Amino acid sequence: MENENDVTLETTNEIVEETIETPAESTEETPETEAVDIAQLQATNKKLFERAKKAEAEAKALKSNRQTEAKAPSQNSIEETILLANGMSDELLLELKAVAKVRNMNLIKAQNDSIFVAIKDKFEKDRKHKEASLGASRGAGSVKTQKGINTPGLSREEHMKMVLESR
Repeated sequence: MENENDVTLETTNEIVEETIETPAESTEETPETEAVDIAQLQATNKKLFERAKKAEAEAKALKSNRQTEAKAPSQNSIEETILLANGMSDELLLELKAVAKVRNMNLIKAQNDSIFVAIKDKFEKDRKHKEASLGASRGAGSVKTQKGINTPGLSREEHMKMVLESR
């Protein structure tokens, strides 16, 4: 039995060795194809490297722009913040911006402009009119009835308790 196993192992080893040793014709590369592949890879790598450098430079530029914007807020945003903190509504602030743009002045000075003063007066008058108008009546509220000694439907205990409390 040992001989049969040995023979089977030897034939199996020979088959495996034959499959390993037989090279496939499609996988063979000549020195010319290797040179072409290396040249293509180098060109591709060069393009990718250039794209990466360009993207890195853009990212640095965006980062520096964001930092400068964060450090130095615009004059308009400061003025807007002041006006909003003093209680100016958003609609009125939009009107003020329009007047300031037309008159070519900052927001603080544009508050005293005659056009803005008229707009502000009209806006406040409309707001006061809205607040002054009454809503529709919802009817009278329900009145909670109080139980007395003469209230119908009282139990004997409730009636006795009310009589004793009234004394």
